[in-house]
Amino acid sequence: MSAEEPVRRVALVAERRLVGQAIAAALRGRGLEPVLFDWPERGGRMSFRDALARSGVAVGVILCDLRSPDLLHDVELLVARGPLRWLVLTDSELGPRWGSVLDAGAVGVLPTTTTTAGLVKAIRETIAGGSPTPPAVRRRAIEEWESVADEQRELVRRMELLTHREYEVLGSLYDGRTVRRIAEASGVAEATVRSQVKSLRRKLAVDSQLAAVAMYRRALEVFPRARR
Repeated sequence: MSAEEPVRRVALVAERRLVGQAIAAALRGRGLEPVLFDWPERGGRMSFRDALARSGVAVGVILCDLRSPDLLHDVELLVARGPLRWLVLTDSELGPRWGSVLDAGAVGVLPTTTTTAGLVKAIRETIAGGSPTPPAVRRRAIEEWESVADEQRELVRRMELLTHREYEVLGSLYDGRTVRRIAEASGVAEATVRSQVKSLRRKLAVDSQLAAVAMYRRALEVFPRARR
């Protein structure tokens, strides 16, 4: 490897491979050498990190929509432990989700409306040890995230009161299944499921099944670290 390569090479990790290929082609046209990685499989992150380390790349770009709780959590895990300095390019608007990944360790977050020239400039800033995300934007995003996280702690605490079975039932209700369908799928009486719904409502301190489902949705949308 020549002395120039670490400065020019950049890892690309794309939720959608075709998007990653398009960005890689654009970066090659601007004098960079992108190394495209598939999205890491859950449970296989150690081998993924080993592959990153072997690549010799010091800076990476993650291409991902942060609106999905699962994907947001994946990105948090990717940026949290290195070994790269990460930029996140996302469809999600400036707000708590930006703050979440910045707080987890991302060097910067950029919208997908960023031009190729803008992305190249951001990558070179990151290689040089800086960040393309202005301090004021970083502070705003992290403050919004911290505010949301504070609001959600009580919600998550209540979710953790549920048994594994009650959480499964609540997830099934969220997916639109009726009590009858949940009972049939589980091989139990409807009365058993209704008892479980009553118990989880009591633990969540809500008056209706609809309110319990709404609480579950908020936990997933805003606090992806909630028990799933």
